Amino acid sequence: MAFIANVKISFFLVLICFVTFSSLHTTTEACHTTDRVALLDFKSKISEDPYGLLQTWNQSTDCCTKWEGIGCDSNGRVVRLVRTGGYFRYQGDFEFMIGTISPSLSELEFLSWLNLGGHKHLTGTIPPELGKLSHLTTLYLYDNKLEGSIPASFQNLHKLKFLQLNDNLLSGTVPANLFQHMSSLSQLDLSKNQLSGRIPSSIGKLVSLQTLDFKQNKFSGSIPTAIGFLKKLSYLTLSNNQISGCIPSSISELKSLNVVYLSNNKLTGIPAFLSNTAPLEVLMLDNNMLTGNLPDSLGNLTKLITLSVKNNRLTEQFQLWLKKKYKLKTMLKNNMKKQELKQ
Repeated sequence: MAFIANVKISFFLVLICFVTFSSLHTTTEACHTTDRVALLDFKSKISEDPYGLLQTWNQSTDCCTKWEGIGCDSNGRVVRLVRTGGYFRYQGDFEFMIGTISPSLSELEFLSWLNLGGHKHLTGTIPPELGKLSHLTTLYLYDNKLEGSIPASFQNLHKLKFLQLNDNLLSGTVPANLFQHMSSLSQLDLSKNQLSGRIPSSIGKLVSLQTLDFKQNKFSGSIPTAIGFLKKLSYLTLSNNQISGCIPSSISELKSLNVVYLSNNKLTGIPAFLSNTAPLEVLMLDNNMLTGNLPDSLGNLTKLITLSVKNNRLTEQFQLWLKKKYKLKTMLKNNMKKQELKQ
């Protein structure tokens, strides 16, 4: 009996030691000093935080376990900085934070996910130092008031999969080699800015791209033929720019293309080649300078639901195949009142 009692006591002591050690381990700060300093510097550049999104960020707590919006790996290095609070915490359209983006974020060398999108009032330029974040796979800076150009240093973000810089005040040209080494990029959104110049031919290097959105900018010149290398592209919108010239026939190589918005540009010619993009469901070509007849081959687009070619210079009669597509027939008559179907 004494032996059993001693065993029970020993087990109890071991259990107490284990619990005590575990408790000490969880209260020990895990956050790397370099990362803590970088994050606190970022906080110092936020002039207003009306909803207290960064109120948990302070010197007395561990940034890996106590700071909202921060995620770390097992070594205490910050790998995620996500938009704290946001739509999950508040209802409505709020100005979440006001301030600038600190270059010190570039010190988070293991960061893979950076989401500062939707804060409405982050201003200033995008720090070129962010191009040092070689592990970055996701970069969301959308829906702010960021200005200046897209940093050329972003061409070093070779692991990037998601890039959203839309709904800002960015201007200037897109760096020529920006996309040269972004073969993993899946989603690219630069829409609703003030970007100008030509779309760089390096866009053809984005062989994993599925979504490309450049609408509502000031892009000019022609659509690069290199766009034909984007074999996985399903969504393409270049509408509301100043793009001119013919739509390149290389688009016919895009067999996964479902949606195309090219409205409100200065495009010419007639896109007969689009008949080869079989999965196409939406084709918006209105408000351009297209001429000639819509080709019979467009009838091969068996999944086409929406077609708009209003306000172009097309001839006034459409081919018989349109009569077989009731939805298209209705839309075309609504969009182009002077044009009639052949009987």
